[in-house]
Amino acid sequence: MISAAATTKRYFRSCRLGNLKRRRALDLAVISQRLLLDIHTNTSCDGNQFLIPKQFARSSSSTTTVGAKSAYRFNSSVAAASAETFLPESHSVSYRTESIANNYDDVASTEMVYDYVPEVEKSRLRHMRNVGIFAHVDAGKTTVTERMLALAGIVPRAGSVDDGNTVTDYLPQERERGITIQSAAIRFPWAFHNAQAGEWANDRVSIALIDTPGHVDFSVEVNRSVAVLDGAVLVVDAAAGVQAQTQTVWRAMTRPSFNNHQTAKAALVEKIEEEDDYRSSRHSREDHFHEPLPCVALINKMDKIGSDFHMAVQSLRDKLPGANPMPIQLPVFKTSLKRSSSTGADDSENILHGLAAAYDKSRACHSDDFMGILDLIHMRVVVWPDHKTCQNDISIVENCIPTVIPLWTDDHELLYPDCSISQVAVRARTDLVGAMADVDEGIEELYLNEQDPTTADLRQAIRRATISHRILPVMAAAAVQGKGIEPCLDAIADFLPSPIDRMSPSLTNLREKQKKRPVNEFPLSEIDRRNQVTLGHCFHPTLLALAFKVLHMKGRGGSGDGRVVFARVYSGKIRCRDVVHIVRPPAPGEQSQAPRTERVGGMLELTHFCNLENGEALSGDVCALVGLKSVVTGDTIMMAPPRGKKPKGESVEYAYCAGVTSPKPVLTVKLEAESTSEQTRLIEALTLMSIEDPSLVVKESDSYTLLSGLGELHIDVTLDRIRREHGIAVIAGIPSVAYRETVTATMETDGMVNFERTIGDTRMQASIHLKLEPLLEWENEEDRCQILSDPSVTLSPAVLTYLGFEGFNGRIVDLENKSPVVKSLLEGCRGALKRGPTGYGMANLTCQVVQIDAENGVAGMQAMPGALRAAAAHVVHMLMSEGKGNCCVLEPKMSLELSVPNEMVGAVLSDLTGRRGTVDDVFLGDVASVDRKALVRGEVPLIEILGYANSLRSLTGGEASFTSEYKGHSPCAK
Repeated sequence: MISAAATTKRYFRSCRLGNLKRRRALDLAVISQRLLLDIHTNTSCDGNQFLIPKQFARSSSSTTTVGAKSAYRFNSSVAAASAETFLPESHSVSYRTESIANNYDDVASTEMVYDYVPEVEKSRLRHMRNVGIFAHVDAGKTTVTERMLALAGIVPRAGSVDDGNTVTDYLPQERERGITIQSAAIRFPWAFHNAQAGEWANDRVSIALIDTPGHVDFSVEVNRSVAVLDGAVLVVDAAAGVQAQTQTVWRAMTRPSFNNHQTAKAALVEKIEEEDDYRSSRHSREDHFHEPLPCVALINKMDKIGSDFHMAVQSLRDKLPGANPMPIQLPVFKTSLKRSSSTGADDSENILHGLAAAYDKSRACHSDDFMGILDLIHMRVVVWPDHKTCQNDISIVENCIPTVIPLWTDDHELLYPDCSISQVAVRARTDLVGAMADVDEGIEELYLNEQDPTTADLRQAIRRATISHRILPVMAAAAVQGKGIEPCLDAIADFLPSPIDRMSPSLTNLREKQKKRPVNEFPLSEIDRRNQVTLGHCFHPTLLALAFKVLHMKGRGGSGDGRVVFARVYSGKIRCRDVVHIVRPPAPGEQSQAPRTERVGGMLELTHFCNLENGEALSGDVCALVGLKSVVTGDTIMMAPPRGKKPKGESVEYAYCAGVTSPKPVLTVKLEAESTSEQTRLIEALTLMSIEDPSLVVKESDSYTLLSGLGELHIDVTLDRIRREHGIAVIAGIPSVAYRETVTATMETDGMVNFERTIGDTRMQASIHLKLEPLLEWENEEDRCQILSDPSVTLSPAVLTYLGFEGFNGRIVDLENKSPVVKSLLEGCRGALKRGPTGYGMANLTCQVVQIDAENGVAGMQAMPGALRAAAAHVVHMLMSEGKGNCCVLEPKMSLELSVPNEMVGAVLSDLTGRRGTVDDVFLGDVASVDRKALVRGEVPLIEILGYANSLRSLTGGEASFTSEYKGHSPCAK
């Protein structure tokens, strides 16, 4: 007799399978009409494979490879049972070709088949990963990076942040403060362990890693790194979970304006003839034409007191919009429950009986007993040496070689069925497969048919889901002890995309005056047209690169100011002594500039910044260029045509990438030098530093200089660098915050307002009707905190008709470049909005010109555009003065997160209330824990926490700490 539960389960399976078949039939019918593409998808075969460097091999039967210091060690008793899983002498990643009918929902992780591209070039790109490390401050990013470099053999031993000997944190300020200030790029090879023998004899991936800052004051480094990366590793503190800056970097990775790649959907539509329904929805698609970064998460500091893997995973799910965290590993802890040795029991079984996996919160595990991870994909336990018992130097990789114990055979039969960790692994893997069935149709079919996916099937499905942003794979590690980093590197190779898997960058045609054109409209060769290779695609022969970072390195940057330009090469190649064109994106409201011509003086190696003889960077590479004297962050680099090679009657097409977004400064200090000669040197130093850091804003006057930045730490580090690197003694004033003004309700003139003024013999006259509207309606108190945006000026259809532009629906900046009258009108409104009724600049509002008129009509405006400019400024000033009651001052507000001892929470909350702060959450620490710290989250105005670190230290006896993040501007309390 069949139970009701079984009947219900079978019913839902049939319904789900029916929906799957109907959805597949519908999608295939649509795709067959629109596009015929061959998809080349990265796959790899099943098996538990591990590579052991020769210098670390423990037995003659171990497979060896030279190059990386990564080392997994098989237990000898298990090796016999899984001998067939060892890699042969020649091993590589296996790839296969599939049609779009098999992967029609996986456009982001596909590759067209280009017959004319050499197989060597395809293999090089497939084995390339451009990855960034992102996290909240003090989550362990730099420690993870140092361990990766040691495992790859770049450094003899892993550096320590506490000792100040790390590779990526090279500035004196970074080593003294123990934080990352500037992003650092480094490239290294990694022989990943899940490689399998195939047609390409290359199992090593080339990883270009960028270590980014975790402090909010240096978020510009995060923004410009995101713009050029293909994937990301999000490091999360196991005890704190998702923190303020974690959410900030997540928004940077998923926000379209911070990334230069177009979405797969947009690129797919560009490649086909658009139908009527696609034309009608094109505007909505262009609102999000950038591709977010695929990401994997690493729960670090599993050895920290108070660490909780499942809490950290839940915080990823609750606090990161769009994230679907899916643990592919479970942390393994040492337990006192060990089974006595018996006949037939091997060492592996005894080890497993002494371990426990944190499957759920019901399992109590001590963080100081973290031993390794349970790999749910390959069903294996990876255990690192216990440094408490062996007392080894954990900075040396040789002392941190893990032992790997497979839990089942290739036929999915458990090797140790009596061990509790094997039973936990089966349940956890079943949950993982069920969760993957919701996001991947290949796994869904197997799940509905009650078939267990192979290791290769599951790994391929996770890769597809990660690249298409449907899941966030989660892993566990304790980087300071050297545990969990090898599987993280394997995950970078297995799950994060190569340049082939990413879409081409979104481009704007320079010749068409900033008019966006589909990327496939740029000139292509005949072969390119056949395969629809776009400019910026990694297979396109034309050079396209983006300068995402500029440094000044004396002695290494060539002549002049020693400028070194870090660039991502999207397509083509760039070599030393090449002549290139520099295309700079125009600022809002400004006309585009003609491309500049420069010569590449040389290249630097990314690890030690040594000069490269005959250096060459190919598509997908991140390179350091010297000799480019005028390049700044956000410039696009294209190859200049050879002299005399330009065909007659043809113009050279230039395009530029979207550039790099820079946050607006919130804090300003007044700087003065000790003498007039020092003042000149100070201005020169600040100019160089503002080129390196676009978030620094410098305003000069005859007697002083104003320096604006993103926070106290940002300003403090800048002043310290001025004193150390340039030897200039600077006197800094008291910091002041960046106030702004806005309107809270719509204000409109009472019809046309006439402006008439006579200057000398010249009479100026014009009439204008306009209104000011808030950018967002403030419906409740929570909506009153907004990110700043500059005022926008729009023209009504009546004004466009009056000026002879009836039916114009393009961008206003294009019209401004065509008509002097429109330019004068917009300049008058924008100039008046730079100063509100209280004296601060206006923000977050729209100024719409409803109607204009003049005595001599349009001809009079064209003869004297200055009259229209003066009239517009006069009317805006008059409207704001009369409606002063509808204007308010905005002040920057910060999100605050404090770690406070339980017994001091009351005093800290009272102090926050006195600073006009609000408290959102208070989480008291575990009373039984040694480190009984409470977590307090709230909001407070920036002006109230200037110098807060000293006050908090005095209030709590140095036992509390805090981090802050800019949330937005909110109305200032009167």
